[in-house]
Amino acid sequence: MTSTIRCRPEAVPRRSLGVRVRRVKGDFLIGVEDKALLLSGPAQLIYSSLDGARTVSEVSQLIAEEYGVGEEEALGDVREFLDDLAGRGLVEWVVRLPNPTSAP
Repeated sequence: MTSTIRCRPEAVPRRSLGVRVRRVKGDFLIGVEDKALLLSGPAQLIYSSLDGARTVSEVSQLIAEEYGVGEEEALGDVREFLDDLAGRGLVEWVVRLPNPTSAP
């Protein structure tokens, strides 16, 4: 898969506003405009974990634990999947502002 977007492990993804989500026989059917995507298994877990608080690394740890795969493999798969979703407009990235520090 070729993608111009590449998420970092510390990036924080969230589901894009305006995306319709329906549960169909236990799976998620997500869509924007006239396009839809059916998510099941790991894809469904990844998408449901995108709460705007968890990092890509934290989501990949959930996948590694749930499916018994190595963390590096899970991280690669999660990053690739999120790149695809972001390219489709289904995921966006949370911009975290730096925490203000106290004056010395």
